[in-house]
Amino acid sequence: MREVDDALSRAYAQKPQADSTSGFPPAPHWPARRGAEVDRAPHARYVREPDGLPSPGHESGRAAGVQIQWPDVVAELERAWGDRFEALADRLLEVRARKNLKVVLFTSCHRAEGRTTLVLTLARALARRPLKTLLVDADLAGPMLARSLGVRPIVGLDDVVEDGQALGEALIESPDERLWILPMRSAVARPREFLSSPAWACAMARLRREFDLVLIDGSPLFTGLSAAVLHNSVDAAVLVHNSATTGQRAIRRAQEVLEAGGVPLLGLAETFV
Repeated sequence: MREVDDALSRAYAQKPQADSTSGFPPAPHWPARRGAEVDRAPHARYVREPDGLPSPGHESGRAAGVQIQWPDVVAELERAWGDRFEALADRLLEVRARKNLKVVLFTSCHRAEGRTTLVLTLARALARRPLKTLLVDADLAGPMLARSLGVRPIVGLDDVVEDGQALGEALIESPDERLWILPMRSAVARPREFLSSPAWACAMARLRREFDLVLIDGSPLFTGLSAAVLHNSVDAAVLVHNSATTGQRAIRRAQEVLEAGGVPLLGLAETFV
């Protein structure tokens, strides 16, 4: 997708440098597990429902407003090549209906291959469809969704699985779109134990029931000491790759890893061509 790469390059070139006074740390995840603050605004909100997950149009007097700030690169991609992402969303929904898919993992061989940017832009396209779409940050070694969207969650998926926090406390709704976000606040020390825990299985089971489509922004397959830690409870995977840095040998290896883990590969999404 050479045209998408051109748009990405322009957007990154125009992106302003991080403001040291903004309060956001330079690390890809928040250093503290408690006490994080949120930006108050009416554009999006946390839904705090201890007895259930949010439904479209639900209003709660306990909801705390959170402003979602979509990255400049996403807006640039939508302006330049929105039709491509709309077509990708349509194809994903066709496969979902044909193969009865609910949870799709987006992974890559390495970092910095454009995975999170692609998932964010695709999620925006899906949010314009008449279904409930959830975007989950499950990059266990370097969660980036919260930072990419300019929010500082009080509760994240890591708190739900490791500390028993209510799942509804971690969900962020963008009320102008049929889109929900489930962020992480911190990296996970033991990814294998995290994904094999009953709390993870329980959370994924609830999300399957409550949402029509769940997109998981997962960890790269070949990074860190704990390589190829696959997410349980996913139906299929999309492999995002940057052809300038990831060759065919790595892609074949990734396909073998997914196959060995019992995760069907839907296809390849090439970025930065």
